[in-house]
Amino acid sequence: MKKKWNVIIDGNEHEIAFKPGAFRGKKIVDGVSTPIKSTSMFIRVFDEPIELEGKTLHLTAIGSKVDLAVDDVYLNSKKPYVPLNEIPRWAYGFTAAIIIIGWILSGLFGILVGTIGGVFVIKRSISPKHKSPMPSCLGVSALCVVIEFLFLFMRIAVAL
Repeated sequence: MKKKWNVIIDGNEHEIAFKPGAFRGKKIVDGVSTPIKSTSMFIRVFDEPIELEGKTLHLTAIGSKVDLAVDDVYLNSKKPYVPLNEIPRWAYGFTAAIIIIGWILSGLFGILVGTIGGVFVIKRSISPKHKSPMPSCLGVSALCVVIEFLFLFMRIAVAL
């Protein structure tokens, strides 16, 4: 997905980019780099406001999907901007639970399954299309745990 944008505000062109890093990413606005810290310790989640000529733009990320919102519309996905500070705490709880359970039961495979499920849970929890996202998020979390248990049982069966 695109991680560099050229935005024209009041006739002036600005270059905005995101450079991922191992623990912290960097936002680059017109050549000036500043670090960005994720609000989640499990997956990359941030919503960084950028003030340019009286306009507020938002550089956001959930997992590996990074997008820039201008005038409350994301440039890459063309979807309406949803503030990421509205992610409910239960979504972080589900994400943490499936990643930790996956790590305990299945090691790296469980962490991978938990991370993929966690990204889905967080995205679904802030989606404006769904009035009650908790049931689907709970279902995805349960499915991730079942997959992690199945992998554990397969490892045990192969070892015997």
